[in-house]
Amino acid sequence: MTLDPDAIDRLLEITGGDRSFVDELIDTFLEDAERQIAALQAASENVDIAGVVRPAHSLKSNSVNVGATVLAEQCRSLEADARAGEVPDLGTRVAAVAAEFAAVRGSLLAERVAR
Repeated sequence: MTLDPDAIDRLLEITGGDRSFVDELIDTFLEDAERQIAALQAASENVDIAGVVRPAHSLKSNSVNVGATVLAEQCRSLEADARAGEVPDLGTRVAAVAAEFAAVRGSLLAERVAR
């Protein structure tokens, strides 16, 4: 499942039902996630294991907030391996993160339209 179906409801509850603010949070997540994906791709292309840690960590944390549980888990695993100094199949894993983000992006944008 790309998104936890209750995540947007939790964000609405936290923000007092302010849908426009939740939409801003989603937009901010999407913009930042694109930067983090680009950083992961650059680190992968350069085989820069240390360069994976920060964007994987940031994307993991922010993904949890919007309910992107699969993306968060992918990034958690990637971050842990990078901190350990070895990331098997780095390119494949970064590509999987990018693909999952594309699915998350589509789901979040659909969520915005549905409301």
